[in-house]
Amino acid sequence: MRLFAKQTLRNVVAIAAICSTTITIAASTYSTVSAQSIEQSTSETKQIKPSFMVAQASGVTGAWNCNDGGVYFIRQVGNQIWWYGESSDGGKRWSNVFQGTITGNKIIGRWADVPKGGIRGYGEMTLGISHGRLQKISGGENFGGSIWSRH
Repeated sequence: MRLFAKQTLRNVVAIAAICSTTITIAASTYSTVSAQSIEQSTSETKQIKPSFMVAQASGVTGAWNCNDGGVYFIRQVGNQIWWYGESSDGGKRWSNVFQGTITGNKIIGRWADVPKGGIRGYGEMTLGISHGRLQKISGGENFGGSIWSRH
């Protein structure tokens, strides 16, 4: 238990050093220390890496028009794509969602109509990404659209 507490304290001090902060633990104050003093105080040197990655929107994020007359609101986070699409009457005829994964110049995913519209289709679909357009290349037999361009 004592070894665990000592290692935990070293990790907290290392994080405080990286963040340039002063911390108080059990009524003792530990001030910012240099990376060099951390290396000297531990028998092993460890790199501290964040356990999460902050994904940023890029690539295809935005509003897109489609040859089915609808507007699609697409969000890309890393290699994941989500969209909400609706017919030109505000989604009364049809509205759908899609979730897919970008692999190279393709997006492979699944879509489903949602109850805002009157259609209840669903399925798998593969899209190609090329020259600022998206194009259905397979699947989606009962999906109306096939070519998307920026709004």
